[in-house]
Amino acid sequence: MLVAAVALLILFPSAGKSIYNFLFLLNWICFCFVSGLSLKQSPDLFVKSGENVTLTCSQINTTFNGMYWFRQRPSEPIEMIAYYYINMKTEIDPFKNKVSAVRNKSSLDVTVKEVESADSAVYYSVFGPGTRLTVLGKNFFITLLNHSSEEECTEKRVTLVCLAEDFYPDHIDLAWYIDDKEESTGVAKDDSAKLNTDSNTYSISSRLSIPFKKWNQGNTYKCKVTFHYPKEKSNDGKWTTESSTRWESLTAPKRKSLHFFTFHRW
Repeated sequence: MLVAAVALLILFPSAGKSIYNFLFLLNWICFCFVSGLSLKQSPDLFVKSGENVTLTCSQINTTFNGMYWFRQRPSEPIEMIAYYYINMKTEIDPFKNKVSAVRNKSSLDVTVKEVESADSAVYYSVFGPGTRLTVLGKNFFITLLNHSSEEECTEKRVTLVCLAEDFYPDHIDLAWYIDDKEESTGVAKDDSAKLNTDSNTYSISSRLSIPFKKWNQGNTYKCKVTFHYPKEKSNDGKWTTESSTRWESLTAPKRKSLHFFTFHRW
């Protein structure tokens, strides 16, 4: 029992904040191991931002009194979000306005209200693989700008930068087009998308370097951003996907001097 208590505090540090919840949780885990309790949770989910999402955890052939829900976001500790003992609900800050729970004999359902990217996490009912909830970004932003340095200007080159921001998950492709023809020469992209831990969204950039002489021909430069997101899970366990594509473009001036332009649209 002592070993289980120490392990519990290591794995679930937030549980120790309330000795009441901690003792019930320890009792629940010990009961699970002794009785061979089995649980059934909701499958992994992909949902759009702003929706209400209900997750279900059901005991199989048992009706143990206490039931819990936890969540773990990427690179963060596990947090308790809901707890019920028989018909007694314990509200847990800061989730009391975000999460509602309903107890039905052998099950505990939780509804996460108006989900956003920050709610993407693995949700557990004590143990097991959990339910991975992925909230798709409601919008993502594209910025296309001329960002040539002094050295590049001296070398008579122009660098265009395409920045995609506020998307989740990190399944995204960037491509460059010059007058509707895809361009691969002079293209460099970030090795991987960067995670903003405050918003739990990603950003990534791609750069196109072109000769100044070519820039001054009045060509139209386009950045194509394609976001891929899962749609539904087939019987073989694989996800089918859909894509959302956005473009941002600018037309180079037919001038001898170098000018800087910044465009932002979403």
